[in-house]
Amino acid sequence: MRSIARSLLFVVLIPLLTAAPQNAPGRNPYDLDKLLPGESAGWRPAGPDRAYNRETSQAYLRGTAEGYLAYGFRGLLVREYADPAGAPLVAEVYDMDTAADAYGVFANDPAGEAVAVGHEALYRGGLLRFWKGPYFVRLRAARETAASRGFLADLGRKIAAAISEEGAKPVLLGCLPAARLKKASVRYFHKQSTLNPYYYFVDENALLLDEGTEAALGRYAEAGGEAMLLVCRYRTAADARRAYLKFGRVYFSGSFDGRGDSMVERIESGEFGAAQLTGACLILVLESPSRASCEALLAAAASSALRAFPQRPADGR
Repeated sequence: MRSIARSLLFVVLIPLLTAAPQNAPGRNPYDLDKLLPGESAGWRPAGPDRAYNRETSQAYLRGTAEGYLAYGFRGLLVREYADPAGAPLVAEVYDMDTAADAYGVFANDPAGEAVAVGHEALYRGGLLRFWKGPYFVRLRAARETAASRGFLADLGRKIAAAISEEGAKPVLLGCLPAARLKKASVRYFHKQSTLNPYYYFVDENALLLDEGTEAALGRYAEAGGEAMLLVCRYRTAADARRAYLKFGRVYFSGSFDGRGDSMVERIESGEFGAAQLTGACLILVLESPSRASCEALLAAAASSALRAFPQRPADGR
């Protein structure tokens, strides 16, 4: 294995409530204000709404903007609420390109207690997060109280009810076999830069990922340790093969010649890694404690990929 580092811990950065951004010029083109209620349970909007687009998002999101832009970010509306005592609460509604992108942003932070709001809402420490349709929603109270928690849930339900689109999880997630999968580890993304916090390649383009590709990542409980599975889907089978050849030269030893469609090898760490082409999908096992578990996971993922994306003779996609 060459030019590669071990997987890293992902840290989710959250914009501060005390940020002082500038309003985006002009009207909000996505009418996100229609998703946010006015006065509710004694809480009222405090100050003007703030709207942002791709060009102005850095003013509010600061160092975290790239993480949203990588998921087809289109716009953001921020509204502050206050209770009769003046306690602040901030509501953020993110408009993403697709429901899959909204899910992808949400899944990057799996911590919290499940709440029946929207799709898979999670609550912790005064922060409520959920996705529905192409929207990702963050609601945060400056001070966590019983009253603020109740209002967060009520506000979340009203926002979710105002979103007419239901949306669905990415089809690509079906390529991750369910057996032994650690559900909290699942991630969905488009670019290698989003993968970096979980598994870092020194070659920043080792997988040839871009806005038109998609990838799903998951960790598996295996005898003797864990295995990491990554499934990347490209526009065509030819694109997937180019990525396979590039990845093989970066990841495997000099024995990789790229003539076949799969490769399994013990890597420098002593674990096993593997790659396999299945139509327009490139399936990778980046860490596995044994050859047997590596090969079994690779085969299961390939079978799942064929079910999720039956190949067409014309292009293999």
